[in-house]
Amino acid sequence: MGERLDELCETAADEQENGRSKKSRHARRWALLVVVLSVAALAWSCVFHGNLTRKPVGFLTTNDAVIALRLGGGRTTAGDDKPYYDGWIVLLDAQGRGQVASVDEINGGDVLWSDRGVFYGSPSQDYVTTDSGTQQTTWQFTRRGDVQRYALPDGALVAVRRESNDYHIGTLFPDGTHASVETEGVGRGIGQCGGRIVAITTTEKSESIKSAAFEAYAAQFGGGDMPEALMVVVQLTDHDGDTPPVLAVAPMIDGLSSRQRMFDCEGDVITMPSVREDEDDASSSGVESERRGLVLQRWDLSAGQRTIVPVVDEAGNPIDLDEGQGVSDYEAIRVGNEYRFVSWGGDAFAVDPVSGQGRYLFSLDTPTYGPDGYLATFQLSESGVYALKDRSADRVVTLSYRPWEGGEWRDIFTTRDLAYYLNEGYISSALDIQSFALRPGWDGGAQ
Repeated sequence: MGERLDELCETAADEQENGRSKKSRHARRWALLVVVLSVAALAWSCVFHGNLTRKPVGFLTTNDAVIALRLGGGRTTAGDDKPYYDGWIVLLDAQGRGQVASVDEINGGDVLWSDRGVFYGSPSQDYVTTDSGTQQTTWQFTRRGDVQRYALPDGALVAVRRESNDYHIGTLFPDGTHASVETEGVGRGIGQCGGRIVAITTTEKSESIKSAAFEAYAAQFGGGDMPEALMVVVQLTDHDGDTPPVLAVAPMIDGLSSRQRMFDCEGDVITMPSVREDEDDASSSGVESERRGLVLQRWDLSAGQRTIVPVVDEAGNPIDLDEGQGVSDYEAIRVGNEYRFVSWGGDAFAVDPVSGQGRYLFSLDTPTYGPDGYLATFQLSESGVYALKDRSADRVVTLSYRPWEGGEWRDIFTTRDLAYYLNEGYISSALDIQSFALRPGWDGGAQ
């Protein structure tokens, strides 16, 4: 009898266990189906081209990436009544492998890699990508031109966008909040000095600040004859109203030109390499001057004044620039007491901002025009210069490095995987590499 009871209990237990097993198997099937659908959805959004994986921007992480690229400039009419600018963000490791995501409708797209992560955006949104994911901030505005991005000493991130002559300055604070300010009619010489973003413009280009600029000049230099036009430094961040505060003024000088997005800053003094044409040579010949000298504009914001410092070599001779050299749109870094910079054309210089003593260092050793030419963008470290070269013929991209002192250019990696996006491979016309940034602390070229 006891044995029979044991058999009945075992049978009942088996039946109960089998019932649960059937239910468990049913639940597992549904769970598996959900997983399969999720994987399929992700796979649908992730497309592979060589060593690049295309993902939605929200799925990007920095992980092993050491450089971030911003692709832009292509025009497409897909799904819209008028052309808009197509753009992409790319994260690559030291072998040229990585991820790419669409970040649409931006022209002149800039990218910054700070301690907070990779900072980039579209006309009305900003993104910060880190090892753990991507955060997004949406603005109540639209500006299709991306000018520059900055990291302030307090950890805030600033994006400067422009459309026509109107600027939008958006600030993302470390606590997750954000704020913005609009500024109208400001020139293209924009840069950072400490916790402030400033711009250098003229009263001819910026009618909105003309009255305030001449009032500041009269207060500083007294009455009497007034210049016809002024150069003006204005502050773009932390101000109320449509007119930005005037920080410094000086008479406008014919033949003095510069177009920058960064300045050397020490205390309240900003220094900006510029080009000055020889006015005497131009007036005597009646044609445009062929002599173009390298000079420094030094603006003391505490005094509100400017000085012009000629850049000279060790022998005291002026450093003249030939027809192919320039200093516009440079990338720069402070190394010791020198401000070292590379112009958009690949010409490298070093100057002492106080004394004006300078040196020509080297140039990019590849052609920038023609079917065999390269489009190049630059990033700098204390040890040397990184050049990201995009070959026009086949859109092969190479990351190269050269030390500041001695040595030659050497390649870190070369990839063909970006050609799909650069050479009319998607829905837009051909794109360009408009900006790239290095991971903070990574200096692989020097190793």
